[in-house]
Parts: sequence; C-alpha cells; structure tokens
Amino acid sequence: MIRWQHVLGTAATFALVASVFAAPDNFVQNPGFEDGVPEPWTSYGEATLDISDRAGAFEGSNALEITVQAAGANFWDSGIKYEPDAAFEHGTLYTWAVFLKADKMLTVNMKPELSIDPWTAYGEAQKELTEEWVEHWVELEPDVDVQPAALTMHVGFDDGTIWMDSVRFYEGAYEPTTATPYAVDPSGKLATQWSALRRGNL
Repeated sequence: MIRWQHVLGTAATFALVASVFAAPDNFVQNPGFEDGVPEPWTSYGEATLDISDRAGAFEGSNALEITVQAAGANFWDSGIKYEPDAAFEHGTLYTWAVFLKADKMLTVNMKPELSIDPWTAYGEAQKELTEEWVEHWVELEPDVDVQPAALTMHVGFDDGTIWMDSVRFYEGAYEPTTATPYAVDPSGKLATQWSALRRGNL
C-alpha cells in the first residue's frame, strides 16, 4: 500500500510539473490580484479600481473590482490600462485573455494598442459580459514594433460594476485556462525583449 501511494504521489508530481512547464509564460504582473492591490493596472475617466472578494474571485481570494460611475459620450471615455514598460514585437502572435463578469449585462472593449496618439489598435474586440465568470480573449500579431504599448479595456458603455481575474498575456494562439496563471520574472524574457526594442536591437 505504501509503495502504491508513493507511485501515485510521484505520478501526480510529474503531472503537476508537466502542466506548469507546458503553460506559456504569462507576461502580466499580479495576474490574479493576490498582491492585494490593483497595480500595475490604472484607470481613467469615470472608472475606479479596488480589490474585492465580494463577487467571489474566479481563482484565489481576490479579484479586481472596476466601478463605472457613469456612461461616457464615447465608450472609450472611461477605461483601465496595463502598460508597465510594455511593447509588442512585430510578427509575433500574442493572446490577451481575462476572466470577466459584471453586476448586469455590460459591454467592454478589449484593445491592445499603441499607448500614444494615434492609439492604433491591434486585435480590438467588444465583449458582452454577464453575471457569470467567462474567459474573454483577443489575439494580435502586429506588423510593426509597438512601443509604448498597452492592454486597454474601455468600459464607458454604461454605469455598473465589473470584476476581473486571472489575466493572461502571452506569446501564441489562445489556449483555454487549464492551470493557475503565473507571472514570469519581470526582469526575464519580455522585459529583455522590450528593452531590446527600445535599443533598436529587434
């Protein structure tokens, strides 16, 4: 019995290790908001950010709570952004995937973009949210190097509350979430790539 339990334990360990190494690198810092702060996400317009477990996090104990006080004249008048030293490399396929839900039927606009005028979009798409957690995603493959870049979500369609959790941004086509998201060392692969872009080495 002891030997069989040991074999099962070893098999489970190998399966866990394999699943972790099979997952693509997640370039997002604090992807599940378990640090207890919204950062490095920021907001603008009528949107404010807080950390909450009131809605029941999709994963872990925390989720990002986005409160939209009022609809804008344009849906892009309010939003949230992720742009810590970010850039997109030309010819590279990326996926931005995120679990979202809301206190009522709401629309958001997911827009990976150039983070300065003219705010060029890459893989932009509108998503319809419900009161249930659903993973929404967009893919992008820029034909130019994009720097500075941002993952922007416009939320100015209507007032309401949105919850966000388990954010992923990685190289490659969309793959449904099968394991706990994890962030790579911010001094690692993508930071090196972005630094090379700024130096003109890519």
